[in-house]
Amino acid sequence: MAPRLRVSAAELLPPDLPASARGNETRDRILKAAAKVLIAGDGQCEIADVARAAGVSAGLSYHYFTSKAGLISAVVEAFYDRMEAAVMEPNPKPGAGWGERERLRLERMVDFYYAEPLAPLILTRLSRTPEVAAVEAARLARHIDLAARNIELAQQKSEIPVELDAHLLGAMILGGLRQAIGQALGMVKRPGREKITEQLWSFITGTAQLKPARKKAAR
Repeated sequence: MAPRLRVSAAELLPPDLPASARGNETRDRILKAAAKVLIAGDGQCEIADVARAAGVSAGLSYHYFTSKAGLISAVVEAFYDRMEAAVMEPNPKPGAGWGERERLRLERMVDFYYAEPLAPLILTRLSRTPEVAAVEAARLARHIDLAARNIELAQQKSEIPVELDAHLLGAMILGGLRQAIGQALGMVKRPGREKITEQLWSFITGTAQLKPARKKAAR
């Protein structure tokens, strides 16, 4: 017989939590379990294994994610939510010039990807699957838009040449970082964080034709 996919109200609504809180907690538990199963399986997972690890029924997992592809997409979405919160959204040094600020952002990016157990899978093996590729394409488009606005502000301050197209420059920088970090994570012996950060920063400054910061006049 086919597995039962319909879930009961008792499974969804335990007496100790409101419906929304219970639903969010269960969804998060399934996502965390899926991440662990993906890591342990080197990118492979089955709904039954995830449900077992999360301590829920397979039917409840399908209720939240409808399919294995949907579950993996949600894991990747959550991964990029964490990345954006740690790297893209905060201003690492308010008031600083573009170069100083983006150097700090790059360091945070390298730290995040090197520390995240899912990063090697998402940036290498999983990125070749249609569901993950779709998530990455949407996130990259968003990141390029953010980078372009950031670059335009730097151009207004004459830190980056105005003749460079901001969107094209943002795409080149972010695409290059994505590929280089993915390559590093897939290596048997990863380059150290300081080494890869220096190499990536050299790439960024060269691509952006970043002008040296003006030194304050000595008093």
